[in-house]
Amino acid sequence: MADASDLEKTHVQLVEQRRTIIEALAKGYKRGQTEINIEMLLKIQAVIEVLDTLADEEEDEDDDDE
Repeated sequence: MADASDLEKTHVQLVEQRRTIIEALAKGYKRGQTEINIEMLLKIQAVIEVLDTLADEEEDEDDDDE
């Protein structure tokens, strides 16, 4: 499994990418690019949610070990 710090770095990078895409979407509709941005946003959000779930599960495991 990946190191916790690697997962945190990945999470931070994805959040930054998500923010950039949202900023691009806020600038208005651009045919083709807006659809691509929406697709990317949905994929990035799904990965962020998986990372959050993984982090929660690891915390639960740590609590069980104590």
